[in-house]
Amino acid sequence: MMLTKVLYYLLSITLLKAYASPSPSTTPVLRDLAEPRFFGAALNTTFLFADKKYTQLARTQFSIFTPEDEMKWGEIEPVQNVFDFTRADEIVNFAESVGAKIRGHNFLWETHLPPWVNESLSATEIDRPLKHHITTIMQHYKGRVYAWDVVNEPISDDPNATFRDDIWTHKLGQESVAKALTYAREADPVPKLYINDYNIEGINAKSNSLYEVVKSLKQDGIPLDAIGFQSHITLGQVPSSMQENLQRFVDLDLDVAITELDINLLGPANETALAQQAEDYHSVVSTCMEIERCVSVTVWGISDDHSWIPNGEVLPWDGNKNPKPAFFAIGDAFKRK
Repeated sequence: MMLTKVLYYLLSITLLKAYASPSPSTTPVLRDLAEPRFFGAALNTTFLFADKKYTQLARTQFSIFTPEDEMKWGEIEPVQNVFDFTRADEIVNFAESVGAKIRGHNFLWETHLPPWVNESLSATEIDRPLKHHITTIMQHYKGRVYAWDVVNEPISDDPNATFRDDIWTHKLGQESVAKALTYAREADPVPKLYINDYNIEGINAKSNSLYEVVKSLKQDGIPLDAIGFQSHITLGQVPSSMQENLQRFVDLDLDVAITELDINLLGPANETALAQQAEDYHSVVSTCMEIERCVSVTVWGISDDHSWIPNGEVLPWDGNKNPKPAFFAIGDAFKRK
């Protein structure tokens, strides 16, 4: 059950006091507070311009955007060698119009593939389209994209495995990751190249597997600039080892970023849950601020009504685009840099 506006206001004041935030009459601009880091959001053309409040928040609060779906393979190359940049261009053009950067998302992933990319292809028949896909898109956006999630979710959730059992490992083996990163660097030497994954925020079996993969890639001279920690987190479960974990990847001479942050209430937005959500957002953003090479924090969406998690109440703005306590907590964490 949604809290009333009055209760939101009172709760926000409580959180403001707890975090030593500014007067509630002053709404922070998070993109300004985050500098020199970036504060970002996943942006979706389904809502951009169609939802005026959503668009206004996008214009004013963020300094970097990730297309939520618009650059995924099935969207941008649904038919082999037929590229449709329409929706992706809308987001890139919008970002440039408000002085924001773009994180491209993504190339090598097992999901959102078009029907023509399938198990019937041989290794050669899938390798050539992979290189062509990466090269065509990166050259189309050359000079306009800050970073690319070149490899998305490559690590298995099985603690006894390293790489995910998917079409890319079936056809190209473990070399698929190195190939994608190499093709990306050849296409454009400037953008930051990322591996992006979930459930790697703390030190655990999955992040240990990724760490060993990344260390091996670096030793082999494979181009890799950064690791994206998606950070889809359940209420009250921010890993206590998050800072230590991010730092060990930085120690491999990599940037790190929080790339898909949301905090799932797993229930109604009552006062206790919203307060804990604010604490969790504050904890994650503060962790980034403690690490010199943590370059950005991106939330996966803007407001609860347009989240990929239905009824999760996961984002810093509610369904009416009102700032939640989490919004003020993020602002406070950025202010304490």
